[in-house]
Amino acid sequence: MVNFRPFRAWRPVADKAHLVASRSYVSYSEEKLLEKLQGNPFSFLHVIHPDHGSTETLSRAQRFNNVRRKWNEFVGEGWFVRDEKPCVYLYEQQKKDSYSRGVIGAVSVGDYRGGRVKVHEHTLQQREELFKEYLDATGINAEPVLLAAPKECGLDAALAPWFAGTPNYDFTTTDRVRHRVWAVQDPAVIGALNVSFGKTNALYIADGHHRLASSARLAESNGAFADAPKAWCLAFVVPERHLHIHNFDRAVTSLGGMDTPEFLNALEKVGSLTELGNAPTVSPDQGVVNVCTRQGWYALQLPRPNAKATAAERLDALILSERVLDPVLGIHDLRTDPHVKFIPGTSGVNELERMVRDGEAAAAFNLRPVSFDELKAVADTGGCMPPKSTYIEPKLRSGLTVYSLEDI
Repeated sequence: MVNFRPFRAWRPVADKAHLVASRSYVSYSEEKLLEKLQGNPFSFLHVIHPDHGSTETLSRAQRFNNVRRKWNEFVGEGWFVRDEKPCVYLYEQQKKDSYSRGVIGAVSVGDYRGGRVKVHEHTLQQREELFKEYLDATGINAEPVLLAAPKECGLDAALAPWFAGTPNYDFTTTDRVRHRVWAVQDPAVIGALNVSFGKTNALYIADGHHRLASSARLAESNGAFADAPKAWCLAFVVPERHLHIHNFDRAVTSLGGMDTPEFLNALEKVGSLTELGNAPTVSPDQGVVNVCTRQGWYALQLPRPNAKATAAERLDALILSERVLDPVLGIHDLRTDPHVKFIPGTSGVNELERMVRDGEAAAAFNLRPVSFDELKAVADTGGCMPPKSTYIEPKLRSGLTVYSLEDI
């Protein structure tokens, strides 16, 4: 079973929820971030990035203490209030062509350490320690880890009836995403969730590996266990079908000294290369990568993995790296090589075509989205996906449900 529990969230007052909720500050350009900070005094960006433009002279401890100070200011202004009783928080995001819904609560870091919350990425100890210090200094966790629950746990059915009620928040952000939140303390809902999580063997991290690892470090460094707030991590759990996994495409700025005809000849030595004529309108089949060049689009049949290949070694993204990006183009490390760019699949193949046409890229590779079963297989076998294998939705907003790490 997986442990999941309600908590008493700090939440924005209803008339300011649409102004408070923010994307992660790293998703904004410098110009857009400044615009948000100057134009909206209620944005949670003021809390998570209170020293915009003046961080160079501040130590890490000073920056984190300023986050805590700004959070206390928001509470002091009356812009946040705390629920009197523990709740679970049903949350729904709806876009033009899709929607996601799930439940926000706290998951046990013991389940993470015990392998019941499963990972498919390696984390960096330096980043874990940074986030641990941040959580310890600020005393709050405002950005949930995104977890996926396999369909066999029945979470979708357990939650479905409760989305019919009137939400506490219902607003649409400027990116045309509708957000609805229900704060629920009904014992029937919490009981149904307990049944569902009680028969759940594992949850799978979709986004937030470092955040959850940092929460585990925080618990260990503070000797927190059982019901101690620091022994739990803020999480948004979605049923499998409400997790939307998109591809992450690759664009390269150099062909390693080759011109386009030479590059195409090199690809023909890797696998069968078929000219497409026009930009593809559907994702490639498994084992195939679409390639955009200055001579048009091609479909490259990747070499088949051997029979003993692990779940991670069967991913098209890894095969592309090992058979094309590394040996043909000299891109040995996707994390550090400046000649490779990652393009979310939500941007579409037209963006890849534009980059090549405008000279921003010498070529681009369009990959098939990884399935949840593939992600699950990698995690279940202790594997690690290549960098930027998945672009996950929903993308969560910070500040809607803030978890206190200092008291229950």
